[in-house]
Amino acid sequence: MSVKLAKIDYEDFHQVIDLELEEHQEGNLPSNVYSIAESSFSSLAHARAIWSGDKIVGFLMYRFGEDEDDKHECLIWRFMVDRRYQNTGIGRAAMTLLMAEIEAHKSCKIIEIYYDAENIAAKKLYTRFGFKTVGKRHDGDVIAHVVL
Repeated sequence: MSVKLAKIDYEDFHQVIDLELEEHQEGNLPSNVYSIAESSFSSLAHARAIWSGDKIVGFLMYRFGEDEDDKHECLIWRFMVDRRYQNTGIGRAAMTLLMAEIEAHKSCKIIEIYYDAENIAAKKLYTRFGFKTVGKRHDGDVIAHVVL
């Protein structure tokens, strides 16, 4: 299985926004079209398509801190794998690539991520990469981070 991350261009846009989550996961993330639009307002935000072979199978987005207080932090803002490709190892492969891409930006010292407390698969994946729970958001999502 060959997985890669790539910037989203005009040719890929519709494939990315057509990706689907399982029905019980739909409330966990905003739509990909909303996320891509949101990322366009910040030069510190990076949207990526997750490719497996010649197919787009997922979407992720991360951003770096904007001010003095969080300039050494990075937030994994979105991370999703299409329902048809979940539980195939693609999420793990994509997270490996994402962590390497973030670490290449030498300024990042802490990576943070939020996820639904009931999303056991997400917790398992993020724990595998060293993320530790540090609190909860106002909406009940778990806040986890890893120190680089």
